[in-house]
Amino acid sequence: MKKVYLIIAIMMLTLSACGGGGSTPTAIPTIVIESNNSNTPSSSQTNTGNSGGSVSAEAIVVPVNEVQLSFTNVGRVTSVNVNVGDKVNAEDVLIQLDTSILEAQVKEAEANLAYAEIQLEYLIRNVGCRTGCAPTEQHLEVAENDVARAQALFDSANAVLAAQSNLIAPFAGTIVAVNISPSETVTPGQVIIILGDLSAYQIETTDLSERDVHNVQINQPANVFVEALNQNVNGKVVDIARIADSLGGDVIYKVTIQLNEQPAGLLWGMSADVQIGE
Repeated sequence: MKKVYLIIAIMMLTLSACGGGGSTPTAIPTIVIESNNSNTPSSSQTNTGNSGGSVSAEAIVVPVNEVQLSFTNVGRVTSVNVNVGDKVNAEDVLIQLDTSILEAQVKEAEANLAYAEIQLEYLIRNVGCRTGCAPTEQHLEVAENDVARAQALFDSANAVLAAQSNLIAPFAGTIVAVNISPSETVTPGQVIIILGDLSAYQIETTDLSERDVHNVQINQPANVFVEALNQNVNGKVVDIARIADSLGGDVIYKVTIQLNEQPAGLLWGMSADVQIGE
């Protein structure tokens, strides 16, 4: 429509210029029309890149080393050697179970091994017997296999006795939970001791969305605000979860941040806000 108005205006000006006879021609003015076409993108509309480059998330303070300890077998507890708050060293015995059943299994396996060895020795002594009692090669092979099988069962029983009778500290740290008492029965997988190294903490995000995790990289700088201490601490990303978790129906990924320093008063479980990137 604006083009039509422009043509009409030019024609009218041309006619008026020609109709003056011998008069001096009137110069045709330049007409400038400003377009307000909304389809033309502005500079702000065309800039769709991510200018922020940072990711925010809520997080929690956790020890660098922590473990939940349990037995792999059923047993009755005979001794609890630690209390909450105790400091332990690696390889310390934390919990002991009644080993009477395991010891009986070891003795049974030992007896079966001794019997198999006697059988083999008897056959070996009769090799070359000329009265028809000489064993065949097949008999000897079977007896040797019986001894080998009995030896394996005996070794396994001893290993089970050593591994399942005591709960051992895998590293030096502090006992933060004891969930069993003497004379109680433990079941496989039941968490009875929680151990943590409280000398060094790190940060783990708790709600980092799948939409943001692709912006996070290993060694990326991070700023951590610990709410309880009202303190900012710098750090860097040291791990990104390989598998997702779920939080209220949302897909999230845990990101671990190593702190550049350990603030005084920092405790396991404190909440924090994390800013990853610049």
